[in-house]
Amino acid sequence: MVNVEFGVKTGQGGYSYDDLRKVWTAAEDLGYDSAWLYDHFYALGNKNDQCLEGWTTLAALASETKRLKIGTMVTSVSYRQPSLLAKMATTVDIISKGRMILGIGAGWYEEEYRAYGYEYPDQATRVRQLKEALIVIRKLWTEERATFKGKFYSTHEAINMPKPVQKPSPKILIGITRGKKTLPYLAVRFADGFNLVAGSVEECAAILESIRNYCLKFGKNLENLISSWQGFIMIAQSESELNKIIEASARERGQSIAEFRKTAEERHFIIGKPEQCLEKLRRFKDIGINHFILIFSDDTSLRPLGVFRDHVIPELK
Repeated sequence: MVNVEFGVKTGQGGYSYDDLRKVWTAAEDLGYDSAWLYDHFYALGNKNDQCLEGWTTLAALASETKRLKIGTMVTSVSYRQPSLLAKMATTVDIISKGRMILGIGAGWYEEEYRAYGYEYPDQATRVRQLKEALIVIRKLWTEERATFKGKFYSTHEAINMPKPVQKPSPKILIGITRGKKTLPYLAVRFADGFNLVAGSVEECAAILESIRNYCLKFGKNLENLISSWQGFIMIAQSESELNKIIEASARERGQSIAEFRKTAEERHFIIGKPEQCLEKLRRFKDIGINHFILIFSDDTSLRPLGVFRDHVIPELK
């Protein structure tokens, strides 16, 4: 039987550090398996909201937790040289005593790139950069002196000491969005799993079929990969409480209720009472998802995390 794990993602937008610590320590106390930040310099809602940098915040939260697997979902390959990123990830793995997972992707937020002075190459180029970065990072994690010469990145007898706690190296997950045909190949060939971002069951099944084919090609077993799905969830035990969460979420986005419901449908939000959320998530489990990364609305109240833990997790485990 496939072991299913559950994580909590708190994008930093609008959160103080104390907010993040509160949610992460509660998630650990409630028995969740992982916790994640994002890698953005802007809040993804209101751009003027506070937004702490991901990796420095992750290092701090590593010292606030003891059991959770932790990571960024996902790090943009373009924001740091891969040799530096390998060193940063090593440091977090050591602080956390071997709990760090590196989520990484090709990047997508053009406005943010340009605002912070980063070049924004085309998608194909960013994917090629990601491939080279994956090689560099693994080399620095595992080799005494790492040398690599690629089109975009290079190292020469680079030393990364101490090595990560996890042996032979920490796990790497590739973020995959709809329509990205090369990323499933990279996930199988160079990583330890993948994260599917808020797609429908049908869209995710198609990507999983591509990944399954690459597993056959490279002699890997899909069941041994971390197959995660990330999505927004709004859960409550009563319709009135659920409606309050929906109204608050619409208000935060500057949308009417109707506009928000349309957005939620287009982006495949999981919305409902526990039995409704269970029914929707079970369909993802049935196609092979073994790790759910959940973005809870109203998570600082902690109530939705408890409702999900009590009424959904036992049925999906």
